[in-house]
Amino acid sequence: MTSTPARKRESSSAIAAPRQTRSQLGLTRMLQAGRELIEASGNLDDLSINDIVERADTSIGAFYRRFDNKDAFFEVVQDQVMAEGLDYVHDMLERDPVWRSSDAGALADALVAFYVLVFRRNRGLYHASLLRSSQLKPSWDAAKEANREALALLVPRLVEALLAVRGAPPAEAAALEFEVRASVQMINGLLVNSILNDPGPLSLSSRRLRPWLQAAFRRCLGLSNG
Repeated sequence: MTSTPARKRESSSAIAAPRQTRSQLGLTRMLQAGRELIEASGNLDDLSINDIVERADTSIGAFYRRFDNKDAFFEVVQDQVMAEGLDYVHDMLERDPVWRSSDAGALADALVAFYVLVFRRNRGLYHASLLRSSQLKPSWDAAKEANREALALLVPRLVEALLAVRGAPPAEAAALEFEVRASVQMINGLLVNSILNDPGPLSLSSRRLRPWLQAAFRRCLGLSNG
């Protein structure tokens, strides 16, 4: 194997870095454009690759150098959104005083508020993901896995506060965790239903949604409202 002269190696590196930067910026723009278009339409069938590259100011060739098809693109967008959501959970736990408190009612309200925020913020993407799942494509699996990770971070704090407010021994933690997770499942089920059947009595955009769910969640956990 012949060696490359130092001057040529330096020149190649100097050229490669900007190209890589441009390529990465193009990818970032495509993912952001796709995110916005999916959120607006809520249906992957309505999304065209031409729309993505036009909005991202890139090319069809650049798209296909990164993705095999629109489904592969959607999965990358969805994975990115789920990762951002988990980053938000970590930041919320670190910065929000409620999550460092032992107030079971406040923690229950905060957990519901988090889920309402996430569903509202990702309404179109969730709708598109649920439609794909109905076509036997495992797109909703990413949302389920992200939810499992979020619950693993959030539930223990609420369980600890519930043990304290009930004066229950640590041995009851497992039973309380079941109560919390089952109640969260109920909340999530209603939010999913709101996405698929909006408008309904509880529209996802209604100002009544969050307080109604918070009151229902508190009742499930035997907490007073107010």
